[in-house]
Amino acid sequence: GILAILGSAESAEDLRKKTITNVKKIRHRGPDWSGVKIVDGCNAIAHERLAIMDPESGEQPLVSTDGNITLAVNGEIYNYKEIAGNLKKPYEFQTGSDCECIIPLYQQKGEKLCNDLRGMYSFVLYDSATKNFIAVRDHMGITPLYLGWASDGSTVFASEMKALKDICVRFEVFPPGHIYSSANGGLRKW
Repeated sequence: GILAILGSAESAEDLRKKTITNVKKIRHRGPDWSGVKIVDGCNAIAHERLAIMDPESGEQPLVSTDGNITLAVNGEIYNYKEIAGNLKKPYEFQTGSDCECIIPLYQQKGEKLCNDLRGMYSFVLYDSATKNFIAVRDHMGITPLYLGWASDGSTVFASEMKALKDICVRFEVFPPGHIYSSANGGLRKW
């Protein structure tokens, strides 16, 4: 399960507390690992993990080797080996997780990465180098994702609505086959 609060006006400490409190509401989605990262002081990405692929080292949120990309994924990338084998620039994978392939794919293709992914997934990715984020849901909408907005102007994503209800003043279902881009105008079909 995913919870991401992006662009918060709260202090990093208060943001961490709020994130931990609300991600606990979806802990049943992933009893094997709980991870929270506060990035650039105003962005929180949390993940509740059910360890299917790489139970030893695939904890999330995942972070790129250069530290600029933070990623939380709900789902499975079926063609991860193919993606890893077709990268134009070499990437040193840190885990055996099928989801880590999203990081170098994003680094090489940006928001056009969606067309290369095969699987059932929803994810949130924050790029510290550009201060932008994206959220993506697979074309069938197999994994759940919700989008909300908090009173402080932050954008919030979660795998279940109950993780949003105490944070957001407005929220909606994130539609299948869509991408939300902070850099390119919000929600659009990919």
